[in-house]
Amino acid sequence: MKKYFKYGLLAVSLLLVLFYCLVDGSKLSPRNQPSEISSKLVHSINNCQGIAAKSVAHLNAFLEFQKLEIEGRKMHVFQQCMNDHGYMENPEWVKFAEPISQKEAETSGVSLNEAYEKFRRTQMVLIRMPHLHPLYWKISRESK
Repeated sequence: MKKYFKYGLLAVSLLLVLFYCLVDGSKLSPRNQPSEISSKLVHSINNCQGIAAKSVAHLNAFLEFQKLEIEGRKMHVFQQCMNDHGYMENPEWVKFAEPISQKEAETSGVSLNEAYEKFRRTQMVLIRMPHLHPLYWKISRESK
């Protein structure tokens, strides 16, 4: 009898956890953007990441600067692909990124351009941003 009680208690607790996750799941996955992310943007980012990866797949890097050059080419192809899909760099994001890049440049001892470019490359592939941070991509006026 104790055996059935233990298994029953375990099953009930698992069902309660599952119920909590389904009913109150919105609290478990925070909404980072005030409005929902466009599925077109998500599809474009995923598509362009694949194209950019394929564009440099044949290149081999033997030295450190070659790795940087390949990464630069990859991000250039990614940006051109996103531009072709009707997106452009968000001017609000640029204003947001400048003080962060400057602070990073001072703390890490690199140039402002290098800090900005590193931050830009990490942010341009993100789909969700923390609250009050603008997205990197904005729909260009020509594609509206």
